[in-house]
Order: sequence, then C-alpha cells, then structure tokens
Amino acid sequence: MNKKALVTAIVCTLMVLAAYFAWQFVFFEYETNVYTTTAEQLFTIDHLTKLVPLLIIGLLTAIGIVACIAVRNYLMRRDTFRGPFAAWRGTPSTKGHVHGRRVSAFMVVRWVCMVGFFALMVFGGVLLGQRYSWISIPVLSCPANMSQLTEASCYYLAHLEELAGLPLMGIVAFVASTLGFVLVFGRVLCGFVCPMGLAQDVMHKIRQATKVEGIAMTERMYQALVPIRWVMLLLMIGLSFVGGNFCNFCPAIALTPVAAGLSVSLYASGFLMVFVLIASFFKRRLFCTICPLGYLMGLAYRIQPFRIKKDCTACTECGACYEACPMGIKQLYTEREKADVTDISCIMCGECVRCCPEDRALSLTLLGRDIYVSKRLRVVQGYGR
Repeated sequence: MNKKALVTAIVCTLMVLAAYFAWQFVFFEYETNVYTTTAEQLFTIDHLTKLVPLLIIGLLTAIGIVACIAVRNYLMRRDTFRGPFAAWRGTPSTKGHVHGRRVSAFMVVRWVCMVGFFALMVFGGVLLGQRYSWISIPVLSCPANMSQLTEASCYYLAHLEELAGLPLMGIVAFVASTLGFVLVFGRVLCGFVCPMGLAQDVMHKIRQATKVEGIAMTERMYQALVPIRWVMLLLMIGLSFVGGNFCNFCPAIALTPVAAGLSVSLYASGFLMVFVLIASFFKRRLFCTICPLGYLMGLAYRIQPFRIKKDCTACTECGACYEACPMGIKQLYTEREKADVTDISCIMCGECVRCCPEDRALSLTLLGRDIYVSKRLRVVQGYGR
C-alpha cells in the first residue's frame, strides 16, 4: 500500500469512527430539545439566545481562518522559493475568477433564489402559516426544523428503516416528490436551493471581500476526495442500521434548525460545520464535492433538462472554465468533440459560463434553449483598473 492510499484509508476510518460515536463529541447540548417555534417567538430575546450555537460556530470559524492564514504566512516566510506555499506569494487574490463591475441577470437570479429558499427552509412554515410535510425536497436542509416550509429528503434517506415504517401513502409521497425533484432539477437544487450551498458561497464572498488568497485545487486533490465522498454516502445510507445516527454527524443540523431558533443539541455535527465553513472560505463549495445527498441527486444528470453545452470550435483552451468551476469538472476544458459536457458533479452555478472569454463557447441550456451563454464582452468589462 502506497503512502497516498494509506493516508486515505486512515482519514476514511477516522470519519467512520467519528460518525458512529458522534453523540459522544458534544458541541452544544440542551437538556430538552425543542423542534418548533412560532412567528411571535422569532422576535423575542429567547429566540436570540437560541442562536448561541451559531455564534459559537462563527467565532470558531473566524479563529480557524485567522490561524490558517497565520500558519500559511509563516511557512511562506521560512521557505519563499521551495516551500509548498511559495506559489501564493505575489499572486492576485482573485486567481481563476473575474470580478465584473456588471453582474449578469443569471447570477442575480441565482442569489435571489438561494436567499429566498434559505428563508423558506428556515422560517417558511411559520411565516406562511402552512407546512407541506408531504413534499420532500432532496436538499441538505435539516428536517429537524419543523418551522421550514416543507420536508427535506435527507432524514429518511439516512433512516431507511423509519421510512419503511411509514404508511403506504407516506412512502409513496416521499418517493414521488423526491424522485420528481431529482429527475427535473438534479443538482440545480445544490446551486440554487440548498442552504448549505448558500453558507459556502457566503464564505467565498467573504474571502473575496477580504482579499485573502484561496487554495487552487489540483486534479490529484479532487481525486483524493472521491473515497471520502463514497464513505460519506455509505455513512448516510447505512449508519442507522448499525446503531449510529448520521444526523449527529451531519453539519446541516447546525444551520437551518439553529437559525430558526430551535434548541437542537449539536454533537460532532457542530465541529464538522466549523470545518466546512473554514474549508469553504479557502476553497469554494468544498463540502459539495463530498456531499452524499448531492451525489445522489447527480445520478440523474444524463436525463435532466438542464445541460452545459460547449462549442469546441470556439474554445481556445484557456482553461478559465476549469479554474472557475467550484466542483473541479475538468471535461469543461478537455472535451474536444462532444457538445454536451454536463457532469454528475455539476451544480449549474454558471461560473464556467461567466468566466469563459469566448462568445457562445459555453452555454447553460434548459430543454435545448440557451438561458446563459458566455460572452467575450462581459469578461473584458469585468476587468477593473
């Protein structure tokens, strides 16, 4: 066994152990968990006190980011030319991304959708006075939050034995709604709906605003994450059958329920959420590359109506699309024959299209119709002084 395989095996083993014994790693624990709230409680002092776990996560995240930056700067000073971080010296903080003064309508719509769906996934049921519990949306939004507008599929996918115990109509409603969203939208839900996706994109925006250099992932680094993604998927689907609870390990429970002001105890999930936020600060959407629910949604990518198309004759092989893609999809750059470059990991965020400097070389389509295409003028206008 080579060194790489040994390290991967150790990391995966530690993940399995941490997931199985997650309830023993207490991050923030309440004596009595409360999973419901009311519209009147949203504006009370009691509601604000329930946000303490989220504030602790934010504080630990800030400390972790500052520590990582300090360690990186120290290593750079010690070995400027040969050190592993030498490549950062003198490089711009926006490597691989063009920041335009004009924001495209597609990106505006995407951010409006993410923020709007985050509100619905946190407070929708309370604010609208209605909760559609018979509809399951396959996004990483914790179903422990009884204040959200609808169910999230992740709980029953992580507790298949409980799904089997539902009445027949409940099972049919869960399967039909989950499969319906997967077949129609696929991982578009990751890029436009998932609250965890919004949290990671916000961390990316904070890094850009603070002009801190991120981490440029290599192909080997993306490949190293593949076994971790499979372990996460195995834990999600099978952990409950051996006496574990994936919810105690899942970072989503530290986001939407806590933001709704629910007294939900956090175990290893709280520590993992801190790691996710720190990682997302330096590498955009890192958790999405190992998210088990996202991978399940991506399985339908061959038949979903949203596609990424490429005009290979217009491509100049600049590699901007590959550098901009938060999921590290290399075929955006390497494909030289096929027009369809949609991948199982694609979240349809449109970053590859936005950064492509050639007219119509890349396009995001819906049922064959262009909804977002690459434009040279948009990229040229994006460069500031």
